[in-house]
Amino acid sequence: MTKLLAQAINIWEGTGSGGETCNVAGPCNFCDGLVVVSNILTLLFQIAIPIAVAMIVWGAIQLMFAGGSTEKVSSARKIITSAVVGIIIIFAVVVILRTLFHILSGSPDFPWESITCQS
Repeated sequence: MTKLLAQAINIWEGTGSGGETCNVAGPCNFCDGLVVVSNILTLLFQIAIPIAVAMIVWGAIQLMFAGGSTEKVSSARKIITSAVVGIIIIFAVVVILRTLFHILSGSPDFPWESITCQS
């Protein structure tokens, strides 16, 4: 768990110009900024998806134990629907932003979700 957390927090991964690591002491350019924002987006994505799945499970548990109460069934369905809509929004935002970052970085190569800075 600690190793996974340490990997997830490294938002500077993949940055650098001229072989140097882009940080406070090293040079950074616009593309390096896009890589950092993309890494932050990946971190948020890795946090949001398990939360949304947990909400779906929570709604399903509430639905199972609703006992025929229309209010409880309605509440459980609302939770599940909101979580599914949230997952769809998360995927749409990730696709749109990664495509935008790919275009702004000027790297026409695929895969589109990885940003390759042009020197």
